[in-house]
Amino acid sequence: MSDPAAVADTAPIPEAAPDPFARLRPLESGSSADGIAFVRVPIERAPEAIRWIREDYGHARFVDLTCVDRLSREERFELVYLFYSMTEHTWVRVKSRTDAEAHSITDIVSGANWYEREVFDLFGVRFEGHPDLTRILMPDDWVGHPLRRDQPLGSEPVDFTATRKVFGRG
Repeated sequence: MSDPAAVADTAPIPEAAPDPFARLRPLESGSSADGIAFVRVPIERAPEAIRWIREDYGHARFVDLTCVDRLSREERFELVYLFYSMTEHTWVRVKSRTDAEAHSITDIVSGANWYEREVFDLFGVRFEGHPDLTRILMPDDWVGHPLRRDQPLGSEPVDFTATRKVFGRG
């Protein structure tokens, strides 16, 4: 009878699975803490990557676009596009960083229209080629973009018994 330890030592090491995103020449790819695969590409290649994700990689269902503002980074805004495969039941994110502008993907995903307007309204990221880049949540006369990290927080005092002395109401 053979020694199991000896067999384990001589078993071939399986090759790593090829990176499905290698074709995109990503800056980074991997899996987020929630287990969703992601690929980060330069902002100028985001539309190309999104087209590939939808048409060739099979994640045609556009689910979301959001933005993260990292004030300390040179390209402070990270755009995060989320896609789903109805056949594979898997998710994938496409991430790109910018300092203020990105190409609109409304010609690829018409449903991205209002998502891009929301990111513009709340963060100030401009989407080149967008058919109607106007405010969608904030009043038209609102100054600034409220979710940017450099916007003042603002506040409105709340009338609690404990705060009446602080605000002079008691």
